[in-house]
Amino acid sequence: MTDKQLAHPKWLLFFETLTAIGVIVALLRFFASLINSIYHHFTGHTFAFVEAVKQNTWQNYLTLAILIIGILGTRYLKTKFK
Repeated sequence: MTDKQLAHPKWLLFFETLTAIGVIVALLRFFASLINSIYHHFTGHTFAFVEAVKQNTWQNYLTLAILIIGILGTRYLKTKFK
C-alpha cells in the first residue's frame, strides 16, 4: 500500500515512526539489561544507569504505551482508509 492511496499519509507515517521508536527503545532497554546482568555476573558490580532505569516503572509503561499506540494507530488507518 502506498502513501498516495491513503487518506492520511502523514498520520500513518507518524504512527509507524512511533512504533519504530517504541521497538528501538524496548530493544535498547533489553540489551542494556542483558549487558548489565553479564557485567554483574563477572564483576559483582552493576551499572548505576541501568539499575535506575529498571526501577522507574513509568518508563517501562511509557515504552509499552508508545508501542501500543503506534501499532493500533497504524492498524486503524490501514483498515479504515484502504
